[in-house]
Amino acid sequence: MSRSKRMIFFSVGLPGHYAEWCDAVILRLARHALGSVEVVSLNTLEELALAMIRTGASHFVVCSRQPGGGLQTALMQAGKRFIAVLDEPRTALRDLALQPGYELVGATRAVASSCAAMLGYSSLPGALALTAGADGQDPRAIASAIARHLELDVSEADIDRIICGLKEEGIAPGRSKDNAWWDSLEEREQALVNGALSAYVEHFAGGELDKITWERELFFMSEDPPSPQPIPATHPVDITGRVRFLIYGPYIKLPPGSWSASIIFGFSPEAAGMTYIVEAFAGVQLTHTRIELGSERIFEANLHFSIDAALDHPLQIRIHNERPAFDGRLALGYVTMTPQAGVRGDTRDYLVTVTSE
Repeated sequence: MSRSKRMIFFSVGLPGHYAEWCDAVILRLARHALGSVEVVSLNTLEELALAMIRTGASHFVVCSRQPGGGLQTALMQAGKRFIAVLDEPRTALRDLALQPGYELVGATRAVASSCAAMLGYSSLPGALALTAGADGQDPRAIASAIARHLELDVSEADIDRIICGLKEEGIAPGRSKDNAWWDSLEEREQALVNGALSAYVEHFAGGELDKITWERELFFMSEDPPSPQPIPATHPVDITGRVRFLIYGPYIKLPPGSWSASIIFGFSPEAAGMTYIVEAFAGVQLTHTRIELGSERIFEANLHFSIDAALDHPLQIRIHNERPAFDGRLALGYVTMTPQAGVRGDTRDYLVTVTSE
């Protein structure tokens, strides 16, 4: 394999200790084979272009935890080989939530978005898919497989030295089976995690992707006057004041495809007669509906929209009032996202045929 050009090696995967170990293995294999190699963390083609402009490194290892659709398309079109790292989502969440700068809600957003991104990457022709539970027991075999897949000329003896060096630094692929962290969470916190991640747990185990539930803790609310910091939507928002997004969030990516959203929220009696816009937004408005409240106190709004594979923005469900309010409160319950099955191939062919006659 010619090394006269700049080489870029991609490691995409769920956050967690296993992905970090795989990143470290790829970096050391590449440095052993090529010399000067820089590691960068990014998720989009634009970020990659900026990184290549700003650094004079000869080669790159790109580590991505929420890889965008544009990057996926580029890898597929180029026939590029890369490493796709899968993990049990709740284990990845634990690893991330225990890192400095993260808390449970933020870590849940990050892992849920990473799960959505990885659905497409792990099945691409150029992927070497590594799974933490199945692959993590034989580090040397994993490192050798990575070297072969990325066509890095590294001897078995050198691979042994790399693995031993990482172990001495405390970097290992093993997974702790200790449930103490999960057991320490309150029931409400476990519900938050399960709602956002259980569908991916089942899907990565071979099942169909099922409903995803985003609890209110993942959303924000807007007061008037505005608060300097985002306020979690864990209690009712006073709708008094100007027109604004009353509820917004959760800033989580979804896999490409057709989706239905069910948004459950409640209003105080003073809010009756008001009109609101409920919308799905991901860089652009995907869809919206207008609702006018009557005497009902609990309301369900439904949205239907599609996520394009090239869309790199996280999703927001947003509720805003159409005119200023003098009194009233709005409280978010939860949002359920349901993937919609596509039209069967035989049905599509039939409909095309009979409508063309």
